[in-house]
Amino acid sequence: MKINQLQYYDEEYQWRLAPIDLLENCNLLVGVSGAGKTRILKSIYSLKAIANGASLNGVSWSVNFSTKDNHQYLWSGKFETKENLTLIDSDSEKKNPARILEETLQLNGDIIVNRTPENIIFQGSKTPKLSPFESVIELLKEEDIIIPIKQELDKIIITDSARDFDKIWRLPVSVFRKHENASLSVIKGSDLPIFIKLAIVYRILPQEFAKIKTTFISIFNNVEDIKVETLKDEDIPMALSRLLQEATMVSIKEKGVDKWIDNISSGMFKTLMYISELYLSPNDGVILIDEFENSLGVNCIEQVTELILTDRQSQFILTSHHPYIINNISPAYWKIVTRKGGLVTVKSAKDFHIPESRQKAFIDLINVLKDDELANNNNYHLISS
Repeated sequence: MKINQLQYYDEEYQWRLAPIDLLENCNLLVGVSGAGKTRILKSIYSLKAIANGASLNGVSWSVNFSTKDNHQYLWSGKFETKENLTLIDSDSEKKNPARILEETLQLNGDIIVNRTPENIIFQGSKTPKLSPFESVIELLKEEDIIIPIKQELDKIIITDSARDFDKIWRLPVSVFRKHENASLSVIKGSDLPIFIKLAIVYRILPQEFAKIKTTFISIFNNVEDIKVETLKDEDIPMALSRLLQEATMVSIKEKGVDKWIDNISSGMFKTLMYISELYLSPNDGVILIDEFENSLGVNCIEQVTELILTDRQSQFILTSHHPYIINNISPAYWKIVTRKGGLVTVKSAKDFHIPESRQKAFIDLINVLKDDELANNNNYHLISS
């Protein structure tokens, strides 16, 4: 799946994303703090939530996306805006969901579904009365023509750079048995947590695990080897034997050290999980990464940036304030985010006459963002700060 164009509006918060055109492989969103970069990623991720039945108060959207078999889809819709939804009750939207007022789904220019408050017309025929709170993709997900659309939207993945992973986790035997003969593409496309995917790949696809290990060792070059194995009975205290059944953990072996190290640093572990996410995300997925330098040490940035730039299957949409990352990604991939009030606009570098020369381009970018900062008269932080 590749998102070609998106526009989004949240009436409840008066936040509008003007139509944004995206490149098929790498899109680097740059702009001052508060311009709306993170919110753009969340808006894209919300498409997956809507496709899976979420009701988002006051939201309207239009997204054009394509698949590797060259099918072009256009999906748009609008939820009603309900007043007085309290933020104190996190379940308020579930208890009092917003209705979908309109929705359209097109395939290669032909209308598949057209929805009004009164009717849903699916391939020319009126459907029985269906839930007014869920998208047609969720309601009709068993239909042959809808199944691939749902599968594509489920390939939208967002990485959480602030997330802390548990260093010991369970790999249930039942889960492993279910996947012990699975292909790499099946594992990538599953909804398993990343650490479970890593443990399975370690056991059944050693050549694929070796790629992850090689990248990890290129960052931490004092590491010689990695293993991801279930704890042995003799390693588990009797008092914890039931609690730690099927417990799995990462161990590393450093150069010149005979003993394996179980208690690796949090930074090392998070980096390993991050690399694993890049390798084990769905094929042809849309990978959303917000300020990924925040979860990585300085020594990791170069290799991870290279991973993203050389991936020709996935579409990456990422944000960054880090000068190294911005300078090492061609201005051709820059998407410059500016905001005026509640309207967020995204343009390419060439729209601002920024040249391809990396050094000159970065200086010009700073000047563009300074102008945006002054125009909004806010205390934003520039990317150079």
